[in-house]
Amino acid sequence: MNASGKQLQRAGDHSTNYQAQNITVQGLTYSEAKEIALDVFRANALELSTVAQKTAKQRVEELTEAFFKTLLERAPEAIESISEPDMQRSIFRAQEEYACSGDKDLGEVLVDMLVDRAATPARDLRQVTLNEAIKTASKLTAPHFAILGAILIAANTKFTAARTVGDLHAYLTKVVAPTVEGLRATDGDLRHLQYAGCLSIDISEKPLSGILAQTYPAFFTKGFTREEIGEGLREIGPPAIIPCLRDPSKFQVGAMDNSAVVEHLVPDLGLEEHSTELQRLMNVNLMPGDEIEEEFASLHPNLRNLVDVWGTTAIRRCDLTGVGMALGHANLRRILGEEFSAGLEVWVH
Repeated sequence: MNASGKQLQRAGDHSTNYQAQNITVQGLTYSEAKEIALDVFRANALELSTVAQKTAKQRVEELTEAFFKTLLERAPEAIESISEPDMQRSIFRAQEEYACSGDKDLGEVLVDMLVDRAATPARDLRQVTLNEAIKTASKLTAPHFAILGAILIAANTKFTAARTVGDLHAYLTKVVAPTVEGLRATDGDLRHLQYAGCLSIDISEKPLSGILAQTYPAFFTKGFTREEIGEGLREIGPPAIIPCLRDPSKFQVGAMDNSAVVEHLVPDLGLEEHSTELQRLMNVNLMPGDEIEEEFASLHPNLRNLVDVWGTTAIRRCDLTGVGMALGHANLRRILGEEFSAGLEVWVH
């Protein structure tokens, strides 16, 4: 996943561009779809006082407008889904909760998930997860969304575009740091997230340094000498064995992690007989955990806070459910915008 990837729209011969108010997709126009979405709320909303009705109406129109604007930007072909009962139920849930709260951040999270839901026509795990996440969102506060986003990006996301230690540092500073600003994780917060079905709290701990070392061993190795390489590999050079990124006098495997060794390096170079040795070398002479965490924390104050929170709370024992991933994913996109372009299907499939 390239977290810094951006999407552009280009028009060529015989292409079709979509523009709000003028769009028609498979017979359903933008205006018709928007009116359907508003009618869903009118037909199902609770009776409110005159003043409350006015406020609710304004908020619903605001959310609905934002939903269709984002839908036409990201998945214009999905507008036809508005006619489906299950999609209408999700729209109403989002409208109802935003009408009551008016919370802007919640509104942005709901819009992001509604767009993903509209673009998921088949009844599969992702659709079911998004339906449940939309229903769950109103039960959470800003600190809860921050926790889910922090776990997703720190423990469940890999930046595959990095080629140097500097690349990794830039990603951590530009993408990870903004998402964990002001992070806290009290026992009460975590118990509530577990109750809401967003995560599970396990017995075993997952130190942040261990997660980083497992995810990015190529950038946290101090390298090995030629003598530490198994005899069959000693005469093999780049791209299988390359100079160590941190110490050019030593060597390291030319892959990011063990999965890259097995899935790409070995088959691409025909090194099947050396697969076990290459995987072993990936984890030789990794930096100690305290050094990894100190380097990570020194990059940005928000990252230092993440290290502190991870090391002193039960967040290090948490695993996200699919619903937690969907909510965390939407919150990351709310914060990062185009800097976080990967779809939910990367995590929920």
